[in-house]
This record gives sequence, C-alpha cells and structure tokens, in this order.
Amino acid sequence: MTVERSGGASGGGRFAAPLMALAGLVLCVAQALGYAEALCVTQGCSLHEDTTVFGLSLWWWGAAAFAGLGVLALWGRAAWAARAGLFCLAADIGLLALMALTAPCLTCLAAGALFLAFYLCVAPRAGGFGRLGLTVVLVWGLAFSPNLFAVAREAMKPWPLAGPETAAVRLFFTPTCPACRDAVAVMSRLDKPFLGFFPIAGSEEEVRMVARTMEGMAAGLPLPEALARSGDGEPVEVGLGLRIRLLKNKVAYLGGRPEGVPHLQINGWPRKWDSIDVF
Repeated sequence: MTVERSGGASGGGRFAAPLMALAGLVLCVAQALGYAEALCVTQGCSLHEDTTVFGLSLWWWGAAAFAGLGVLALWGRAAWAARAGLFCLAADIGLLALMALTAPCLTCLAAGALFLAFYLCVAPRAGGFGRLGLTVVLVWGLAFSPNLFAVAREAMKPWPLAGPETAAVRLFFTPTCPACRDAVAVMSRLDKPFLGFFPIAGSEEEVRMVARTMEGMAAGLPLPEALARSGDGEPVEVGLGLRIRLLKNKVAYLGGRPEGVPHLQINGWPRKWDSIDVF
C-alpha cells in the first residue's frame, strides 16, 4: 500500500470518510463533556464512563483519534488514513471484548461503528482492504455482535400487570402458584408507588389466566381478586401483544437467576421506603 494523494476521487467519496470522523469527534466530545449521557441508556454506560488511560478519559482519546483521522482524510492521504483507521479499529476490539464480558455501552458501540464506517469509506480509496484489513474487520465484527444482543436484551423491559414499569421493587409471579397469589395479596395491601407486579407464564393455561386477570381488572376488580378468579370463566383469546409482554417478563425474571416463584427483585433503595417493616 503506497502513500499517495487521492485528489481525483469523486466529491462524495472524498468527503464520506471526513464526515464519519466528524460525527465520531462530535460524539466523543459531547460524551466527554457530559452532554450525551441521555443517549446512553444501557448498564455499561455507567460501568465504563470513568475508564481512563494515562489519566485521560477514553472519550478524549477517541476525540483525538477521530480528529486525526479527519485531518488525514481531508488532506488526501488515503493510505495513511486507512492505516490509522485500521489501527483504531483494532484498538477498539479490546474495548468491545471487555463490554461483551461485562455490560454494553451504547455510545461506545456507536463510536466503534463510526470507526468501522470511516475505514470502510477510506480503504477503497487507498487501494482496497487487503488480508490484514479484512481480518481486523472480521475480528471486530465478532467482538461487536455479542454487544448488540446484550443491548437488545436490555431493551426488553418487563411489563407490569399493575404498578409502574420502572418499579424499584418487582414481584414476579405465576397465576397458578398459591404462594404467588398470597404474595400479590399482601404486597397489594401495602399500596406503595414503587411496587410492580410482573406476571410470567410457563403454560398456555397460565397465559390465558393472565388474560382473564386483565379482564377482571378492566372490570374494576383489584389485582388480588382478579387473579383469584382467573382460573374460572370462559376461555379467552390471547393476542400476540400479551405473549410478547410475557416473554419480556420471563427474560427479566430469568436474568435475576431465580430459584422459583414468587420472585422479588429490588433495584436500589426505593424512595419513600420508610422502613423494612413494610413487609
């Protein structure tokens, strides 16, 4: 691969790589200054946000890398830009592997994707990808893909039959479990705003019992009574929407490594929780 100017490239091809570098620079600076925190909603964001190298945030290192890549691309040094972009992509593999083993950071994944986009834009102008380039891209993709699945799993927020979606205290229960019905009745009497009731279903009958519980609540019955009557009545049609909600609940339930139901999850310390005596 020789170092040469690529002044003859078309306008679109010439400016595609600098635009990717500019987007990465803006993202890194915004994240380093705290302006892009709202964009990162995954668990890995808080886990990796304080990571530093030689005392400097990874975001400032990323901003410097994108700035350098942009200068090389605008200067017309396609070969240098491709080599630098490949180096950044290779360095990103380590971070991707760390996130795959811990928790994904959404904005980190976005920055990595922009490194890939830059390289894919500049490499053809530098004479192609080459065996090394294709190998790095393949390994990067293998490290990137598990993080996508982890992000998708985090996006599957559980659905409450009663209570807020963001409930700090979550009770997972099945309609056929007597202990679950007792737990629902006791916790419902607490009438706390941080309590959420999340049904799961292991059989078709339990799915229909959840549907009948929803009908009872829609008719004005409190959750414990509607749940107690869910085993009676005529068969009901169950839509795809309810099945997807119950699937999301089961994913969240299994994520807590439970040993059975009822299963109680406490996320943090609920506000206005006067004392543990509520139980």
